[in-house]
Amino acid sequence: MAYASIFGACALTSSARSQVAATELRIKLNTVDGSPVNGALIALLDSRDSVVAEGLGSENGSRVLRAPPGQYRVRVRRIGYLPFISTLVSLPRPSELSLDVQSPRVVLDRIVVTSKSQCRRSDPASQTLSVVWDEIDKALRASELTTEDLAGIGEALRYRTEFGRSGSVVSADTMVFLITKRRPFGAIAPEDLATHGYVVGDEIKGWHYYGPDETVLLSEQFASTHCFKVTRDRSRPREIGVAFEPVPDRPVPDIAGVLWVDQSTAELREMVFKFVKAGMLSRFDAGGFTRFRRVQSGAWIVDEWRLRVPLIEIRQGGGYVGTEYRSNGYVDTGGGIIRPALSNPDKRN
Repeated sequence: MAYASIFGACALTSSARSQVAATELRIKLNTVDGSPVNGALIALLDSRDSVVAEGLGSENGSRVLRAPPGQYRVRVRRIGYLPFISTLVSLPRPSELSLDVQSPRVVLDRIVVTSKSQCRRSDPASQTLSVVWDEIDKALRASELTTEDLAGIGEALRYRTEFGRSGSVVSADTMVFLITKRRPFGAIAPEDLATHGYVVGDEIKGWHYYGPDETVLLSEQFASTHCFKVTRDRSRPREIGVAFEPVPDRPVPDIAGVLWVDQSTAELREMVFKFVKAGMLSRFDAGGFTRFRRVQSGAWIVDEWRLRVPLIEIRQGGGYVGTEYRSNGYVDTGGGIIRPALSNPDKRN
């Protein structure tokens, strides 16, 4: 069994640029009234609009980015707002770059939901889907960058609890650990999930179940193997969701679920999913969730994640009686970030 709740993202540089000594640029973001803009995704774009460096703004709206000498534009992405892009900035620069960020708000509560599903998020015909997914994308990316800032200082919790058929606890283990890598809960590469599926194994060796993390959800492999549509649920009247399911005729076990966004703030709240196309395993209650939370500094963290899978008992039948599969209990594996990022990520070293 394995699950991922991930983070990790850093400066992106080409091989040619990596041979040139990087220079630092301190960026300070403010609103037009002088208030700091915290928790924004701040990136340097080159002449091709490729991201050369990216980081999450601190509680006071600042971030240090490193890039080779040259000309760049600063892109600012805030949850609930359209992107802001600056004029050209030259590096090296002797002083801090202060930007007054002014962007229109994103309006989600007026979105009309249709039943049409788009296979691939990039379908140009679905502007509504694109608007909602952009907000999800920002939160997932912010969660990745938050974990980079947490390396060496943040703490996370992981647990495993086994339940019997009656629902009583059979065993339980909990571990608190220092975050030392970008994907602290363990993760499977998106390309492996796309190729082999989210449930791997057989009756003899048992099964391994894998849930999606931020890296998977943002990947091209996930986009190309799933269909998406905007959805609502009466039990979640203040939220709007993006539902996903595997593309038709996908030959391996997969997942289907919904990413739920607060329609008033455009903040990602929760992802829920279940396993599908997994043969007889699909009959059992297997799936999971990830809940996200914004902390005071503006950073995004995985507040809690859980993966629930069945303990399957296999009984071989004789004569005309076939093989019988039944649940003999279940196992919950989960965790979350328990010590979030510093208010100023530039001080993490």
